[in-house]
Amino acid sequence: MTQGTAPPSKKPPLIRRIRDTAAAYPAAVAIGVYALVAIAATVAAYLAIFTIFASYDDEGTLLVTLKAFVNGDALYRDIWSVYGPFYYELFGGFFSLTGLDVTTDASRSIVIVVWVGTSLMFGLAAQRLTGRLALGVAGMVATFSVLLVLANEPMHPQGLCVLLLSAFVLLAVSGPTRRIAWVGAGCGVLLAALVLTKANVGVFAVAATVLAGVLTVESLSRRRWLRWLAIAAFLAMPLAILSRDLDQSWVREMLIFEILAASAVIVAASPLRSRAGEKDNGLTRWAIAAVVGFVTAFVAIVAIVVITGPSPADVYDGVVTQAFGIRDILVIPLSFPAGAVVDWAVAALAAAALASRVLPGGADKPSLWPGLVRLAVGLTILFTVAHIVPFGLTPSSANPDTLPLVLAWVAAVAPIGVREAPYKRFLRVLLPALAVAETLQVYPVAGSQIGVAAVTFVPVAALCLADALVELRAWSATRGTDALERFGEVATMATVAVAAMFAIGAIVLPAASNLIIYRDQPKLALPGADLLHPPAESGEIYADVVDLLHRHHCSTFISYPSVNSLYLWSGLVPPPPQIPNAWMYSLDGAQQQKAVDALRSSRRPCAIRSDELAASYLHGAPPPDTPLVRYVFNDFKKPVATVGSFELLLPKRSATGP
Repeated sequence: MTQGTAPPSKKPPLIRRIRDTAAAYPAAVAIGVYALVAIAATVAAYLAIFTIFASYDDEGTLLVTLKAFVNGDALYRDIWSVYGPFYYELFGGFFSLTGLDVTTDASRSIVIVVWVGTSLMFGLAAQRLTGRLALGVAGMVATFSVLLVLANEPMHPQGLCVLLLSAFVLLAVSGPTRRIAWVGAGCGVLLAALVLTKANVGVFAVAATVLAGVLTVESLSRRRWLRWLAIAAFLAMPLAILSRDLDQSWVREMLIFEILAASAVIVAASPLRSRAGEKDNGLTRWAIAAVVGFVTAFVAIVAIVVITGPSPADVYDGVVTQAFGIRDILVIPLSFPAGAVVDWAVAALAAAALASRVLPGGADKPSLWPGLVRLAVGLTILFTVAHIVPFGLTPSSANPDTLPLVLAWVAAVAPIGVREAPYKRFLRVLLPALAVAETLQVYPVAGSQIGVAAVTFVPVAALCLADALVELRAWSATRGTDALERFGEVATMATVAVAAMFAIGAIVLPAASNLIIYRDQPKLALPGADLLHPPAESGEIYADVVDLLHRHHCSTFISYPSVNSLYLWSGLVPPPPQIPNAWMYSLDGAQQQKAVDALRSSRRPCAIRSDELAASYLHGAPPPDTPLVRYVFNDFKKPVATVGSFELLLPKRSATGP
C-alpha cells in the first residue's frame, strides 16, 4: 500500500445491502415483488384450474343458476339456490355489463382473478402485521396454496367468500387511521356482503367481530352483563351448529374441540380489556360505523334482489331454509385423530390460562424463550395451512385446520411488558376468534370448506411472527448493538428463506407438474370450454354425451343426477328451477313437479342417467319416491346409448304432453 493511501473500505454483507436497498425504496420493491409473485401465481392457477373437472359438477350447477339470473329469471322463486343474493348481483352484473356469455372458460378465468387477488390481500395483511415484505409474500403464497380447493368447484360462492374475508382482514389490520370511521364502515359493508353470499361464513365473521368489540371497546367491556353474554353466545355457537348430529362421535369431538379452542382464545385475551377512562384510539367510532355500514349494505343488497322479482320471503327461504337442508343431502366427516384433538385442546386452554396470568406482568429483562415460542407457533401455523410441512405437525394432510385451532390463542397474548393501543388489542381478539369461528363451516360437509376456513389462520400466524420479532429484537438489544445488528441480518435472511421455500413448494413445483399435465391432456373442445384440458377419458365421455344429445335431436334433458355443465356445452336450456346436482333430495315435491311440467312441455325431452354417480348421493338407499324421480324412471325408454357410466334415454309418449 502506498504511503498516504486510504485503506479500501470494507463492503457491507450482501444481506445488509439487500435490506438497505429495500428500506430505501420500500414501495417500489414491494410492488415489484408482489407483481412477480402474482404473475407466477396466475400461471400456476391457470394450469391447475384448467386441468381439473369434478364429476359432481358444482360448477355447472352454479353457472346455470347464474345464467338464468342474467337472463331475467327470479332468484329463489324461479331459480333454486341456497346461496345469498350478493353472489348473483355481483357476478350477474359483471356478465350483464360486459356482455360476456356465462361459460366454463369465463367462470374459471374469474376464479383465477379471485384466487390470486385473495392471496395478495392476505399477503398484504401479513406484511402490515409483521412489517416484513418477505413474510407478506410467505402469507400470500400460503393462502394461494390452501386455496387450490377453489379449482375443485370453480365459481362456487366460497371463492367470493374468501375474497370478501381477505378484504375485511386487510381493511381491519390497516387501521387505525385518521379516517377510522370509514374503515369501520367498509368492514361493515364487507360483513353484510359476506352474510348475503354464504350465510354461515358471514355469521361466523360477524360473531367474531362482535366478540372482539365487546371485549376491547371500553364502553362495552365495562358492562359485565354484556361481556359475559357475548362470551356465552360465542361459546354456544358450536352447539347451535352441531346439535343435529351429536349422535355421531366425530361431531361430539368437534363440538368439544371447538368450545375449548374458543375458550382458549377468550382466556388468553382476558388481560386485553380496556381500562376505565382510557382513550379508545377511535375504536368506538370504528364500531359504530361498522354497524351503520353493515345495516345499510344489508338492506341495499336485499332491496336490489327483491326488485328483480323474488319476495323477501323467497329470499329467506333460499338463503336460510333451503341452506339448512344441505345437511340432509350430504355429510362428510372432518378427519382428525379420535380423542387426541380433545387432549390438545385441553392443553391449549391450560396454556392460555397460564399465559394470561403470568405474562402480563412482564419480567425484569427480555427473555429469549417467549420469542422462540411465538416464532415456532407462527411458522407451524403457516406451514400447516400451506401443506408445506417438513415434519409431521398435522394429523392429516387433508386437514390444515386442527393444529392451527389449538395454537390460535397465542396470537391473543401481547408481547411481554407491552401495553398496546385499544385498536391493536381489538385485532388480537378479532383475528384468532375469526379463525376459530370460521372452522365451523366444515360441518356438515368437510370438503373444500376445510381450505376456505384455513386461510383465516394466515393473519393469525402473521401476528404470532410479528410478536416473535418484537420479543427477539428486544432480547437482542439487551446484548448490545452488535447482537441487535446480527439479529436484523438473521431475521432478514430467515424471512427471505421462508418466502422462497413457500414460493418454490406452492407455486413453482406444482406449476411445473401441471404444465406437463395440461400439455398431455387434450382440450375438451366443447362450446365455452376451449381452455379446459380434463383427463382424456372423462373429456371424451362428456364430448360423446353432448354429441348424443344433438344426434338424437333432444330439445332439453334431465340428468340423474344433474351434470349441469352439459347444458352449457350442448346449448340446451335446463328446465326451471335450474335443477341442482343432488336434486333427488335438495328439491321439494313442488319444485320437482315444476321441473316435470317444464320437461313435458318441451318438444323432445331426453334423460341422461348414471346410477354410479347417483349412488354417491343416495348412500345405499333407494331413490326417493318423488315426482322427478318417477318421471325419469317411468317415462323414458330403455337406453339407446351408453357412454362411460352415462346412459341416454329417449322419451316415451308419456314424457311429453299433459
